[in-house]
Amino acid sequence: MKLKVPKVIKDTWTSNEEVKDGFVVKHFSYSFMNAFCSNPILAKIKYINGDSYDTANSIKSIIGTAFHRACAVYYGGTDTPITSEEEGILLGLKTGMQFLEDYNDGFIKYSEKIPNKAKAQEIFAFVFNSYVKELPYKKNVEVVAIEEKIEEKISVEWRGVNLNLPIKLKGYVDKIIREDGKLKIVDYKTVSNFSKPDEIDGAKIIQAVQYYFLVYAKYGEEPYSFIYEEVKTTPNRDKTVKQVLPIEIVYSKSDLFFDFYLRLYQDIVLALQGQMVYLPNLFSIFREDSELGIISYIHRLDEREEVAKLMKKHEVETLTDLLKKQIQNSGNLRKMMKTIEESFVEAKNIDYSKMKTEEKIQTKLMEHGLSLSFEGKVEGASIDLYQYTPSIGIKMSKIANYVEDIEQVLGVSGVRILAPIPFSTFVGFEIPKKDRTFPALSVKDSNIKNIKIGQDAYGNSRNIPLTEAPHLLVAGSSGSGKSVFLNSLIEQLSKDKKVLLHLFDPKMVELIKFKRNSEVYATAIMDIWSYLQDLHTEMKKRYEILSKKGLKDISETDLNYIVVIFDEFGDIIMQNFIHTEWIKTGKVFQKGPRAGEEEEKKKETNVSKEIEKLILLLAQMGRSAGIHLVLATQRPSTDVITGTIKANFPTKVLFRTAKAIDSQVVIDEKGGEKLLGKGDMLFAGDKGIERLQGYLTK
Repeated sequence: MKLKVPKVIKDTWTSNEEVKDGFVVKHFSYSFMNAFCSNPILAKIKYINGDSYDTANSIKSIIGTAFHRACAVYYGGTDTPITSEEEGILLGLKTGMQFLEDYNDGFIKYSEKIPNKAKAQEIFAFVFNSYVKELPYKKNVEVVAIEEKIEEKISVEWRGVNLNLPIKLKGYVDKIIREDGKLKIVDYKTVSNFSKPDEIDGAKIIQAVQYYFLVYAKYGEEPYSFIYEEVKTTPNRDKTVKQVLPIEIVYSKSDLFFDFYLRLYQDIVLALQGQMVYLPNLFSIFREDSELGIISYIHRLDEREEVAKLMKKHEVETLTDLLKKQIQNSGNLRKMMKTIEESFVEAKNIDYSKMKTEEKIQTKLMEHGLSLSFEGKVEGASIDLYQYTPSIGIKMSKIANYVEDIEQVLGVSGVRILAPIPFSTFVGFEIPKKDRTFPALSVKDSNIKNIKIGQDAYGNSRNIPLTEAPHLLVAGSSGSGKSVFLNSLIEQLSKDKKVLLHLFDPKMVELIKFKRNSEVYATAIMDIWSYLQDLHTEMKKRYEILSKKGLKDISETDLNYIVVIFDEFGDIIMQNFIHTEWIKTGKVFQKGPRAGEEEEKKKETNVSKEIEKLILLLAQMGRSAGIHLVLATQRPSTDVITGTIKANFPTKVLFRTAKAIDSQVVIDEKGGEKLLGKGDMLFAGDKGIERLQGYLTK
């Protein structure tokens, strides 16, 4: 059924004879019509004079362009064949991120909320991901065209007449689809806030009608509707609310929109021909009083002659009554707009199954708006190190927050992010290997000044001079590799003839096999206390020797180094062992049955605390005297590893811990809970925190 042609546009331009030759513009785009209504001077410069000038574009508009390019690719508007939705998502994401990456900074007008490209990429990724999750591919929808430029002379049969518009129309249509046999036009936009479903501005009306005529003229078929898909750039506080709002304008129910468009089209033509015409502000005419604005404009109620004619026709005496009549005849505008309500759709995922590890890492971060370029891979014994160069403006702390995301996409645990890799410009991802190898320890030429700690990701042995350490703190849960590490340490130190080993083994089983290699081997708490007291005395003697010779340390003397290896010192510290003894007072009983005997008094000593004090004294002063401590524990808690202990043990070896808080106690950061066990360690030394694989011992 053909629509009735209202009188206002009847007999309007059935030919182009009314337009003068040499008209000032070749075509009307909806952007030109908007510009001409809001800023005719700039519209004339750009669209009529044809002058161009470079200005910075707002970062919001650039994000919008990136989103359009991503959507174009997502829906198949590319030479690259796309065989699945997942491929479309990935390619779209890459396209938008690369567009932002390549955009000239000199032409970007950043804002307070979006100060750099890194933030822009983050917002783009959020917008695009939200869009594809909430509006996925539909099986019954055919994509007719994507990002199509259409420029047509409008000559169509419309509302029972042959409509010929004298000036060509031009537009760039985001998408044309066929759904359930109906041709629909889709335009997607990024917005800070959604439009109100019951309000629509004039600019949207102009675009919807103009695209109707363009698509109709090109394809010879009347479009059924125009759909605005608004995507919000900020997350909704209420997570149950969608990030995408589709608003559909059904053309057959929107007569007034066509009437409005055709009057505006005519007024702009008249204005460009030199006539005095009042043009509406397209962004303000359709607000709370939308019926009044659109009806008044369509029926020319701003012109006294038209008002008089209409009052006479409808037999009314006031403008108010006339408006009521016209609104009643036209219907309520709010009935012309329909918001598409769809149930939530399960989120789509990018297909990572065919990607290499480096691509998975890069893509997962790109989903969150972080752009990194892959530089290379270094294969280690237990981990592989993937190196990337981050885009300008990305904060390292932000990258470090995505450990769990990388673990999820790779299907592994134990990932560590180095942001950045120490002493480099790269960002690193330490990814555990499925098939680990364990380097064997070679003790050839081992000595206290070249102790092998473990092997790094590059396959190099990480060596340190224990004399410079000057003490080691070793922590890790049971089975993490702590005991094997101590064994490798003792094997190396045993080869140095200038080293005397003092082994304290409260558990009586961990270090027993090295008893023959040691100067001292003690298991009982009282013996350990006694030996530590002897060491304290020895330290004082050595300082006296150094003082007499005017030396700073024992390196220029014949004195041996003493290395104290204390396995599970936490057991000693925490047991609060009290030693009780009776001591003579020097006084004699004068009376009673014990007359003439010397008096005694009870003395209690907390041996655990005394041992802790001696350890701290040796740690603070032992280096110059050639005394070095290695403290190991599987109880990395604050009551065992106190602040004073940490301060005096700057070099630390951390194996797998049960909890993140245990890792923080030892090395002041998380990570120990992610380690793989069996010698996988974090070594805190002069180069920061490094991940190493411990050596196997025989």
